[in-house]
Amino acid sequence: MAGYGVRIYNSSGDVTLDITDEIGRFIYTTLAYPNTNGSVTLSDINGKKTCEFGICAVSGGLAHHVYRSGNTIYWQARNTTIRPSQYTYVLVFLHS
Repeated sequence: MAGYGVRIYNSSGDVTLDITDEIGRFIYTTLAYPNTNGSVTLSDINGKKTCEFGICAVSGGLAHHVYRSGNTIYWQARNTTIRPSQYTYVLVFLHS
């Protein structure tokens, strides 16, 4: 039988959010501009699980790559000649 729900993996292939997890709280958002990279260090995520991702604000656009290393959340533009990153909402949630 097929399972339904949400399962999010990080770049290493580890599950960071599973269908049985509960999202605890929304903790951070920013707007990433086209063709720009950025980061923010969040001290309150130390030792906790997060779910971070980007949502493109432009219909048909490409969102930034969003990832975490330690206590820092990074967003990186996808600079392709055909389809570069557009305005991206960067969202970070803490979960248990």
